[in-house]
Amino acid sequence: MNFEFKHINNSWSYYYIPELEKQNIIHGFFTKTSPSRILQGNLRKSFLDTFSLKDLIIMRQEHGEKIHIIQDGEKPISGDGLILLEKNVAGIVKTADCLPIFICEPDYPMAAIIHAGWRGTLKRITKKAIHEMVKLGGERKMMVALLGPAIGPCCYEIKEDVHSVLRSNGFPEHIFRKTETSMFLNLKRANTGMLKDGGIEKIYDTGLCTCCNENLFYSHRRGEKEDRQINFVSLKG
Repeated sequence: MNFEFKHINNSWSYYYIPELEKQNIIHGFFTKTSPSRILQGNLRKSFLDTFSLKDLIIMRQEHGEKIHIIQDGEKPISGDGLILLEKNVAGIVKTADCLPIFICEPDYPMAAIIHAGWRGTLKRITKKAIHEMVKLGGERKMMVALLGPAIGPCCYEIKEDVHSVLRSNGFPEHIFRKTETSMFLNLKRANTGMLKDGGIEKIYDTGLCTCCNENLFYSHRRGEKEDRQINFVSLKG
């Protein structure tokens, strides 16, 4: 499976995997040309209509490990992960360097969306999401994971305090890139390790760095402190 780029209705441009869409996993990693304030008025309606959805969920993200299960109209206020069992509802996370991750099992069906910065990675939110999906009846060998655009090890310079806390909590040295003067974190490699340890073999990466690709994405590290792009996943009913 490979990612493709799509632009529809002169508003929504995003990366997705067509094969998963054919399996009724509707999803997208959006670029910065797409509206991000979709809770408001006509933009909300446009989003729902474009993707044939009945509702959407956007939480106050906390850089933590809280994950909610959505099956009976739940509308959580805060957290950094959603596991969707309810159909035609979009789970959304906003990012501007942090890593958006989708984990889905099309045959179940169920789909998770995760917001993983270095703090969420430290708290192993990805591992927790897999655990919760298995508790609900999902099979690891049937799951597919997608890694969206995020700041890459080319740009994500960190200080020794972040390196130290990750290492002391069991993360391997190979998730870091060192130069003579600096140290960089590979968020995707850290979370890919959790996905593989969790028994997921089908892992697909957009391969896009938000900081490098100024024409496509907002980047907090590049100086865009307030702007975010949206990422969503839903189950087609």
